[in-house]
Amino acid sequence: MRNIIPALLSIGAGFAISFFGLDFYSNSLENGNNITAQSSEVTAPIETVKTSSEEEEEAPEKNLTVNESSASSTSIDTEDIQKSFDNWEAYIKENIDLMSTFTPLDDEGAIMEKGIFLTLLRTGAYIPVKSEKDGKVLYQLTGIDDSADEKIKKSIVSKASIAHQYFKMEGKKLPDYNFVDLKGKAHNKADTKGKLLVIKCWFITCKVCVEEFPELNELVDKYKDDKIEFVSLAFDKKDELVEFLETKEFKYPTIPEQKDYMAKKLKVKQYPTHLIVDANGVIIKMVSNVKTLTSELERIMGK
Repeated sequence: MRNIIPALLSIGAGFAISFFGLDFYSNSLENGNNITAQSSEVTAPIETVKTSSEEEEEAPEKNLTVNESSASSTSIDTEDIQKSFDNWEAYIKENIDLMSTFTPLDDEGAIMEKGIFLTLLRTGAYIPVKSEKDGKVLYQLTGIDDSADEKIKKSIVSKASIAHQYFKMEGKKLPDYNFVDLKGKAHNKADTKGKLLVIKCWFITCKVCVEEFPELNELVDKYKDDKIEFVSLAFDKKDELVEFLETKEFKYPTIPEQKDYMAKKLKVKQYPTHLIVDANGVIIKMVSNVKTLTSELERIMGK
């Protein structure tokens, strides 16, 4: 924890300096310059916001320390992870998703609030290291070596910035909507009340977005008897989507020309992005891939 205190002081100073420029920065992001695919990410301004549900789930006791000897995980050589950017990329791709549900730990193993955890990652002073205990996933802050590739620092800052932006959306009401899909069916709050709503954000030329279709179709089949409504929002025009989807099976009802709603209302920073919205219209999760979406739905639905 002693290593975290200077970082927090640094964050506070940075926040004071940037306070008056924050609105301008946020507005500039919303004006269409923040569209990215999953391979390129946008850094958001540092701001810690937590929801009551996240506090209860992620940090029930801020003083509690997880005994590392009782955590079940493969011994990880943190120096090896940081030897090269390729090592780091391979490790994080296999082990880390900052948008998933996990228990955040500080550098001494004490449970901490997720918003602070993500903010500290955004300083570029730490990387997250994964372990498991009692079936739960733990991510612990680990200091970046002075000799580590600068690209590792930039990578974790970028990933943590988007994860923090999505974390801030959790617990908020889904912005008003009245969608009409390609088949002319309406989708609004009255139609989805009492149901879990799953939204996919995408566009035709996003390769990763399209590659997810088969797994997303499996989710539609898996939960067909449950009160879940699947909807996709796309950038593209109706005619373009109709033609494209004739060659690609996609079981989500699709809403055309939703670029502004995704960027300005949902604050989407990369594509694909998936939202899980509860029966009361509150955003539970925002995630960036079908693997995490699948695990989060299983957690929520108990399947």
